[in-house]
Amino acid sequence: MALLGAHLPTQGNLASALELGAQLGCQVVQLFVKSPMQWMAPPLTEAAVSAFLDARSRTKPQILVAHAAYLINLASPKREVLQLSRQALLEEARRCQRLGIAFLVVHAGAHLGSGERSGLQRLRDSLHWLLDHLDNSSTPVVLLLENTAGQGSCLGARLGQLATAIGDLPCELVGVCLDTCHLFAAGYELRTEEGVAALAKEIAETVEWQRVRLLHANDSLRPFGSRVDRHWHIGEGHIGMNGFRALLRHPHFSSLPIVLETPQAERKHAENLRRLRSLFATPQS
Repeated sequence: MALLGAHLPTQGNLASALELGAQLGCQVVQLFVKSPMQWMAPPLTEAAVSAFLDARSRTKPQILVAHAAYLINLASPKREVLQLSRQALLEEARRCQRLGIAFLVVHAGAHLGSGERSGLQRLRDSLHWLLDHLDNSSTPVVLLLENTAGQGSCLGARLGQLATAIGDLPCELVGVCLDTCHLFAAGYELRTEEGVAALAKEIAETVEWQRVRLLHANDSLRPFGSRVDRHWHIGEGHIGMNGFRALLRHPHFSSLPIVLETPQAERKHAENLRRLRSLFATPQS
C-alpha cells in the first residue's frame, strides 16, 4: 500500500500539523511553513524548530512535504513580483532545511498574457536561480513543480510544459508533483484504465517517471476538461471512486506517496483517507 497522508493546518504552531497527522494515521504530512497568503513571515525561532523536531521524533511521519505560498509566481513578467517570488521560495526552502522537510511543492506559475514561451523561460530561469542560491549540500530539499488545471494563463496544464521547465535540472533536486483534480480539469482522463494508461505513457515520454515524487489525491468538483481548479472529496466529484480505483491499480501511481488536499470544512480528512485505503484493500478482478 502506498504511503498516505494529507495537507494539515498548523494553526500558528508547525508541530500541531504533525500531531494531527498522527491522530489521523498519516504516513505523509504536508503543511505550510509560513502563511500561504503573505510574502514575508517572522523568522523561525529556535523554540519553534525544536518543537517541530521533537514532534517529528514522537509522531514519526515517513515523509514530510511543504507547500509553497500561493503568491509565488516564478513565471511572472512583472519584475518586482518575479523577484519577490524567487526570494520567497528561497526562504521557504531554507525553512524546510531547518525543519528537515524533504520536499517543497510549488505551482508552475502564470505568464499573465506575456506568452507561453516567455513564461516557461522565466520559470526555467527562476528554478535555476533557486538552485544557484540554495546551499543543498548538507540538507537537500527537493523542489516539486506541480501541474495545474490550466485556468487563465497558468502554465503546467500540459505535462510537456513541465518537462520544458525542468528538463535540464538535476533529477535529484527538481521533480514533479501530480494533482489528480488538476490533471482531470486540464483534460487528462482518469476515469478509465485506458485513460490512466495513456497518462502514464505521456508521463514517461515527457517529465519521466523518475521525477514524479508525489501525488495530490483530490476529486474534482468541476467536470472533465473544465480547466477550473476545485478540489472535492474522494468519490464525490467527477472523477469518482471508479476513477481513483483505476488510477491506484496502475503500478506507477499506486507506488507514489499520496497527499489529500480535500476541503476540511465539510468533512474531516479521516473519511477521505479511509476511502483511499479501501481502494488498496479491494481485490483486483
